[in-house]
Amino acid sequence: MAGAEDLSSAQTSALIITERVTSGLSLFGFLLVVYTYLFCEGFKKPVNRLIFYAAWSNLGSTIVGFISRDGIQAGENSALCQTAAFLFQMFGGVDCYWALCMALNVYFVLFRGWTTHRLQSQEWMYLSTCYGLSFIPAIAYLFIKTEERGRVYGPAILWCWIAPEWSFLRIATLYAIVWVALLGALGIYTIALHKAWRHRRALVGLINPLNENPFAGTITTDIEVVFSKHETDEGYGMQEQAKKSAYTVSVQGTNYNIKSRPELLRIPTLTRNIALAEENAEAWLYARIAFLYFLSIIICWIPASINRLVSVIAPDDLVFGLNYAAICGLPLQGFLNGLVYYVSSQTAIKNLFRRSPNSSQRKPSARSTRDAQRLSDSYKPSYRNSEVFFRDQPH
Repeated sequence: MAGAEDLSSAQTSALIITERVTSGLSLFGFLLVVYTYLFCEGFKKPVNRLIFYAAWSNLGSTIVGFISRDGIQAGENSALCQTAAFLFQMFGGVDCYWALCMALNVYFVLFRGWTTHRLQSQEWMYLSTCYGLSFIPAIAYLFIKTEERGRVYGPAILWCWIAPEWSFLRIATLYAIVWVALLGALGIYTIALHKAWRHRRALVGLINPLNENPFAGTITTDIEVVFSKHETDEGYGMQEQAKKSAYTVSVQGTNYNIKSRPELLRIPTLTRNIALAEENAEAWLYARIAFLYFLSIIICWIPASINRLVSVIAPDDLVFGLNYAAICGLPLQGFLNGLVYYVSSQTAIKNLFRRSPNSSQRKPSARSTRDAQRLSDSYKPSYRNSEVFFRDQPH
């Protein structure tokens, strides 16, 4: 079986340098997520909360990347090698499990109409499953040792992990579970994309991921459509007029922060396409971020999975290019997740770095402030998911 000794010194140096650079980028992504979520306003969105939970697994994988081959050089029985192997088994696949959890949430909000409060009530199960699924084998492998194969944890090519003598466990307790989770998420997103395609005219703004709120200017409201018949005695013209006025609409808006009159003037009424599609804009925004998170995980895991498949088919061949691609992918998860977090929180990040309000911004007049306050009172804030309801009430 091919091993680290088959690499040249130049190849080994390239792997170590790349691994630590990508791990450094992931550490930056981790710090961005954790600091802003805990200490800054505007970041505590439902989907950001799941990214925050997953970020702690990125920290574990980042530590493995910084240790790199130092654990191998310290020896199989060293605390450094065993710790690095435990951390990778514990945290390496957790991001993929969270990707499945996000996909399940997308299914619940798009097809079952769950609110954010109900989704949040399920998160303790997500936490226990995602981290518990990894913890059980990770801790067990620390104590398994046989005379024939030795310890489960030992030197691998890229870092300390499951030793080559136990290589079947790499597939059984990590790669297989990872791809079951990713394929499950892919199935859910396929169904969601089919629904999005049917309503593509209303959802075209979702295509650009840098547009944080493609439904800006859309007030998502509770709508009551009341159909009423108009009786006329004045001939055909009045009957046609009655047909054109077959219903009335009463609109009640919620969940908007009103700042100044110029902004108020730019707020139109409910977007007709969204209303006709009977879709929840907030649910689609959640689905977009969750799908981007899923894509970031796929980018990281495809090179490593191909490398693992090749090593199973041809265990005596070591392909440096595939190992290098795996090094570029797996340690980069934290950085890519940080990018997804940024896409989800562009406005909050811009506000974070915005200058003091004492700058040359014109203060709104007293009249515009009063107008804004009156309209703000009309739209009482609601921290629940906004939903669109159509209720036909024949008279």
